[in-house]
Amino acid sequence: MAESLVGFVKNLVFPLLKIESVSPKIPHGHENDKFLRVLRADKSYWSFLLFCWCSYSLLWIVALSIHVVLIVLTAPYLIWQAILITLIVITKIIVLFVVTRIDYELRWYIITDTSITVRQGAWTIREITVSYQNIQNVSVSQGPLERYFGFANLQIDTAGSSGAKAHGKGINPNRAVLRGIVNAPQIRDIILDNLRSFRNSGLGDLDDHNPKESVIMNENRLALLQEIAAEAQGLQRAVNSSESPDGL
Repeated sequence: MAESLVGFVKNLVFPLLKIESVSPKIPHGHENDKFLRVLRADKSYWSFLLFCWCSYSLLWIVALSIHVVLIVLTAPYLIWQAILITLIVITKIIVLFVVTRIDYELRWYIITDTSITVRQGAWTIREITVSYQNIQNVSVSQGPLERYFGFANLQIDTAGSSGAKAHGKGINPNRAVLRGIVNAPQIRDIILDNLRSFRNSGLGDLDDHNPKESVIMNENRLALLQEIAAEAQGLQRAVNSSESPDGL
């Protein structure tokens, strides 16, 4: 029954919103990376989302039932209001289920030996690509409900992740979160190994990734060497003049 409903939602909503529930493309510039692993949120994460949806819906249904009973007992002439509110609540519950399922279906993670990409979102699809050059911390978090359902979240922080916020809903553009991962510690170790190899190979050097800054730095070094050479020549002339007979 649940799978039939999910299939109906996908067939109805995805074409309407022009959504493609396929694996995202490799980020531009990373097509030739040696390591590639494409992940999705586990089914246990969908069970967790479904549990949250059921809990939220149950609260609304209980509150609605109490409201309807009170209207019937105290003001039967307002039964039209109870019907209207019931229709609104049912619509809200259905829309929330659709959004929750779309969010699960469109959650993809791409791990290469130079970057990590997270694609997520229901109405608005967001894609975040984090380069190993900017990664500062990789951590695993798992609360009581996550432990019960058997998954964890993998958080990747970059420079500025502690304070930066994106537009709306407090989304942090400097933080990528891989939610619903069943083997989060192993994925963390893979990322750390790739990060270690990336930095040991010298790919994280400034000169390799920022050609303009490299040219400016070389120009500054050349100017400094020219100044030192000019000072040395001036000192040499002063010494020579002091040693010559005319300088006595």
